[in-house]
Amino acid sequence: MPSIKRSQTTWAFPFQPGHDWRLTMSSDRRGPTMWAPSSIKRPHAFRRFMSLRTKFILFVSLIIILVCSGLSGYLIRQQAAAMEQALRKSGRILVTNLANNSRYSLIAQDLVTLERLINAAMTLEEVVYVVMSRADGTVIVAKRKHSGGSTTAEREKGLSAPQAPDKEFNDRQWPPDPSLIQQALTSGKAEVLVTPLTPWGKPVKSSRQPEPSGVFTSNQARLYDFALPVYESFATESVFGPLTFEHQETLTRSASPRLLGIVQIGLTTASMRQNIHQLVNHTVGITALIILLGIASTILLANRVITPLCTLSITARQVSEGNLSARVTPTTHDEVGELGTMFNHMVDTLDSQLKRLRSINQAGVAIASALDVNRLLHTVLHQLGETVGFTHMLLMLYDSERGVAYHAQTVGIPEEIALQVRALEFPVEDDGSLHADLLLHGKAHLVADLSAVTHRLHPAILALIHQLGVTSFVCAPLLSQNRILGFIGADSAPQASTREDLDLLVTIANIIGVAIDNARAYRQLEEFNLTLEQQIQERTQSLQEANVKLRELDQLKSAFVSIVSHELRTPMTSIKGLVENMLAGITGSLSQRQTFYLDRVHTNINRLTRMINDLLDLSKIEAGRMELILAPLSIHELITEVIEGLREEALHKALHLETSLPPVLPEVVADRDKLHQVLMNLVYNAVKFTPPGGTIRIAATLKTPQSIEVCVSDTGCGIAPEELEHVFHRFYRSKLGPLEAKGAGLGLAITKSLIECHRGQIWVESTVGEGSRFFFTLPLAGPSPT
Repeated sequence: MPSIKRSQTTWAFPFQPGHDWRLTMSSDRRGPTMWAPSSIKRPHAFRRFMSLRTKFILFVSLIIILVCSGLSGYLIRQQAAAMEQALRKSGRILVTNLANNSRYSLIAQDLVTLERLINAAMTLEEVVYVVMSRADGTVIVAKRKHSGGSTTAEREKGLSAPQAPDKEFNDRQWPPDPSLIQQALTSGKAEVLVTPLTPWGKPVKSSRQPEPSGVFTSNQARLYDFALPVYESFATESVFGPLTFEHQETLTRSASPRLLGIVQIGLTTASMRQNIHQLVNHTVGITALIILLGIASTILLANRVITPLCTLSITARQVSEGNLSARVTPTTHDEVGELGTMFNHMVDTLDSQLKRLRSINQAGVAIASALDVNRLLHTVLHQLGETVGFTHMLLMLYDSERGVAYHAQTVGIPEEIALQVRALEFPVEDDGSLHADLLLHGKAHLVADLSAVTHRLHPAILALIHQLGVTSFVCAPLLSQNRILGFIGADSAPQASTREDLDLLVTIANIIGVAIDNARAYRQLEEFNLTLEQQIQERTQSLQEANVKLRELDQLKSAFVSIVSHELRTPMTSIKGLVENMLAGITGSLSQRQTFYLDRVHTNINRLTRMINDLLDLSKIEAGRMELILAPLSIHELITEVIEGLREEALHKALHLETSLPPVLPEVVADRDKLHQVLMNLVYNAVKFTPPGGTIRIAATLKTPQSIEVCVSDTGCGIAPEELEHVFHRFYRSKLGPLEAKGAGLGLAITKSLIECHRGQIWVESTVGEGSRFFFTLPLAGPSPT
């Protein structure tokens, strides 16, 4: 007979708010139809719950998609870059060969040979046009391709656009942009000049090269123009032996070759674009197939692994609700099945350890509330005797200095016997006895048969055991920080002691050992506090004396720097004057080499002079002898003066000096010379740390009605974030920037001190690789204009 599948249909009726009543009709004839309310939180929980199977499938599928897509994109991009690099290399080789072959034809103006060479180059599929020009820029011969593969040739006449527009290269400028020829002419080098062109033949304005991805994202093919100047070859005579400096310069000037013309070749990326599009289509198809197979495999693996985990999750929920009798039936012979077996073992262990944890917790609470050793031992042992179930307990402490064990506390022992035990004390030697193992080696013992260890027990301990009628017991050492403080022994009479009793006693012994150590440490801390205040006073006095000596040394250092700087400045001024006189020609005419060396000497003298002046200023600031002549002055005029003073040095490095100043700025109260020094330091630092072609800008704005804010910004190497708080420290040098630009590290420290002397503030903002901005504020001379 065919099997009948049982079905179940559910209707939901919202009879009252807060409950979802469902009517269930069953066709298995096992019971009547039932109404059952379900929790209102169930739809909310369903919306937020996502099964582990779904997460596993989504996560692994996402990884497969990302990895496959990333690898595909990377391979396509690498292949596109390789194709573009090959195109550039082919263009360089082609234009170089054409230039070498056409050198003598350009000298002889042999147009027939030039056309033959151009026709040979135009046979290549990637070549779009070939142009040969004279040294003055006029075109000798030029040819280009039409959409059908035909060519248009122009010779010794003006070039015009073709009559019929190309299909692929329509609207392109013809001939190529004249600026390309001018760039090759002005380069002055026999090197290939590669210029990317737009689909309309115009040079790409951006200095950055187009990315390979643009080859297959653009709707039109790109062009690359390869231009190479053709020079007349020459040969220099061989010179044997050393050459003088003047002879080398003469040979260099006479060896300049003559420019014959320019060779231009235009290559298109049309063929390369087709190959890349084909590569993209194949790669996308293969990637999609791999992704689909990976997702299907992930679904099969999830069904195999997750189902046993769901069963384990249900059982774990039952255990968490307090049902320690719940168990899992393993259905697989892998890690998941082993996990179920280990889960059952864990529940068994949890059930057996629950009582022990309660006992240890109660003992821990008692230990935490007692810092006196005697009170601690009395509280803990009585607490354990009541909760754990030990019948008798004995705790002995060990004095390592005297080498003896003595009584500390007992529980469950009759009073007449306890009086005898309180005086118990015996020496401890490494003689193989049981108490030697406990107090010298830290070994715990489970004695199941008393007769087996009778010879290893101390006579006083053995007599106590016989009086109490104990037949088996456990004992464990009290350990704390690898030190043995004593031992504790207990029994569970009339039951025999077990391994579980020993494990519990070892745990308790460790807790008691730590508690005893803490109580002793607390007592030592109280004793130490009695002498701590006196020690602090003595240390404070020593620190004060050391501080006085350090101040004296600092003053001696400042005086030494000031004296040395004064002594150095006088001879340095004399040397500077003599060098300037020699450069001015007072001592006679100088050769070019002598002038060069004297310029270097003059530059270094100026640098040393600035360093000496900085040291003098620093010594004055530290000594509190810096005098300011405050007067109203125009910040606009001062900034202009600083700009003009450093413009020549900025032009020497090809830097742009800019100002951003409002037409009218109120006057500030400052010392003109010191403020001029501040601006010179900031702008000079910007000049040193800004590469050629950069920009330095000085801006001033009215920050508040009482102050002006000045900003000196540059586009240099910038300052690392961890160095920003140190740049104004004395003798600090930034790790970034060229080595020759780094000074003594005093300029910014002096600048900060001078600004603070003017009751202003200074700070810096910087980004590595983008530049720095130094800000400072100055008070106004009067009310700001309205």
